[in-house]
Amino acid sequence: MTQSSYSPAQSLSADVLAIMNLRSSYGDIIDRLVRNGPNAEDEALLEAVFTPDCVLDFEALLGVHSGWPAIRKLFVEWHPENISWMWHSFHSPIITVDGDTATGKWSLIAMGTTKGENPVPPPMTYGRYTDQYVRYGSGWRINHQHFLDETRR
Repeated sequence: MTQSSYSPAQSLSADVLAIMNLRSSYGDIIDRLVRNGPNAEDEALLEAVFTPDCVLDFEALLGVHSGWPAIRKLFVEWHPENISWMWHSFHSPIITVDGDTATGKWSLIAMGTTKGENPVPPPMTYGRYTDQYVRYGSGWRINHQHFLDETRR
């Protein structure tokens, strides 16, 4: 029997781990904004996820949103006004870092309940994110995000 040593630092670079945390923070912050309502702390945390000129492309599901003011309107205003509960879960990341840029692919399972309705169970959304990241100051931010909705409705 052979033994091998395992070091998380050898498997996950600090950049990859930071990008994984960034993606998870994105979902967590949006879920809190919907659950608890808009607040300055979560809004500031969400703004720090994106570059000021970020483009989010949700295709027909939610459209295209360019720049922080449009992204803010989507997540800080529209979502809490129209959705009463939301849950995001990201899986199977494939992240490639190239200096101060990176790409990431993620699988998504999400659930949400719209206001005024109480479907049981909440409808689910399945899909895949393809992201572009840039090193921004001392950390990473999303510069472009594309979501492919693969839900069979």
